[in-house]
Amino acid sequence: MNQPLHSHRPLGALDQGEINDVTELHAAVIREKPEPREGFEPLSLWIVAGIAVLLFWGGSYLTAYSGRFEAGEFSEFQHGRPLPVTEGPADPLAALKREGMIAYNGVCAACHNEDGAGKTGVAPQLANSDWVNAGDASRLVRIVLHGLNGPIKINATTEFNMVGAAMPAQYDGIGGTDAKLAAVLTYIRTSWGNTAKGVTADEVKAIRLAAGVRTEAWTPVELMALPVGGGASTALSSDQLKEKLKALPADQLQSLLKELSK
Repeated sequence: MNQPLHSHRPLGALDQGEINDVTELHAAVIREKPEPREGFEPLSLWIVAGIAVLLFWGGSYLTAYSGRFEAGEFSEFQHGRPLPVTEGPADPLAALKREGMIAYNGVCAACHNEDGAGKTGVAPQLANSDWVNAGDASRLVRIVLHGLNGPIKINATTEFNMVGAAMPAQYDGIGGTDAKLAAVLTYIRTSWGNTAKGVTADEVKAIRLAAGVRTEAWTPVELMALPVGGGASTALSSDQLKEKLKALPADQLQSLLKELSK
């Protein structure tokens, strides 16, 4: 007896009378996972753990080496264990020089430049100048008090002609006090390679009182005849005057004689 072409399965089974099992045919498809969709992919726990470790390490590093997040501080050492630093002695003239720098930049730098190099045809140099580095500041004080007019030699070699472009008095311009003038000259005498000592307000006052009510600008010849070291004193003995005149260059001596003959 021939077998029926189709084997019959109970009603309600997955396949009803089919030759091939549909489930078996689609087994490979059923095993496939759903297609991933953007925004719904599960994140690997290893990545989460790695990010957590990096955040912890970054926070610890910033806590130790951030310098309290101040822009002016940098330290390679953890807080609480700083590198020992030996501080040098404090500059006793620091405050005075800072005050003088502010006044100098506001008034004097327009002609002499902020670096003291001077300007051709306008004002002579102050940097590395024998006039600035003199034994005391008596000549400089007089120049600021009353002005300067006439040809001047810097370091005995560089001639600067002030005729027609005389420096006016700047005492009132820089503040009008002995303390302010002392601060400016202290800054000038200790900057740009100058190595002279500072100036005190008492020194300025003594020179100002000795000059009296002078209103005319000084000439370099007059200033060179003044003593350096005595500050306020302007009186010379005859022997001292002779020595000073002998030490003057020939051109300055001739200029002085012309001034005296007027």
